[in-house]
Amino acid sequence: MANLNIPIPDSIQEDLKMMIRNAATMAINEATQRETKAKDWMDQKSACEYIGISFSTFQNFRKLGLRISTVQGKTLVSKKEINRFLEEYQQ
Repeated sequence: MANLNIPIPDSIQEDLKMMIRNAATMAINEATQRETKAKDWMDQKSACEYIGISFSTFQNFRKLGLRISTVQGKTLVSKKEINRFLEEYQQ
């Protein structure tokens, strides 16, 4: 690949850097939102990561009433259920 050198005045370089930085930030935020929305249902490991707890704490939450679904041997939990459960125990 050939390098292309285009002289750009310093005043425009800062604006250009800011525009690129903003575009990159927006792209990352949009990708993160898409990923978050796409995972309405998670496996147990992802659920633990989602709320920042250990697997044993997750098992305790299940004993306290956190509802899960098991389909063909795969255990899944919804974000909606996790949020409902946490709100129920919120002090």
